[in-house]
Amino acid sequence: MNEVPLEEAEPARKAFGDLAEGEREVVREALVAIRRDPAVGREIPGWRPPSVEYTYTTPLARDSAEAITVVYTHTPGMGVTVVYYFRDPQVVD
Repeated sequence: MNEVPLEEAEPARKAFGDLAEGEREVVREALVAIRRDPAVGREIPGWRPPSVEYTYTTPLARDSAEAITVVYTHTPGMGVTVVYYFRDPQVVD
C-alpha cells in the first residue's frame, strides 16, 4: 500500500519550529499515524468532500495532561496537508 503524500503549510512549518525537541518527536509520531490513515483524526464538522479537515491529538507523555494537536486536511488522491500544530493543555482520553 502506498503511503499518503503529506505536506506542510507554512503556518505548520513555523509552529513546528516553536516546539521543543520532545514535542517535535511526538509530532513526528503523529504524522506517521496520519500518513498511514488520514481518517485516524477527528473530523471537524462543516467541511465537505472532497477535502475534509481533521484534528489529531496525542499526549506529550503517557501520564501528561498536555498534548499536541495536529490540524490537517485530507483530499483523497491528493494527500494530506498539515495546517498547524499546537500545544493542547488538556487531558487526552
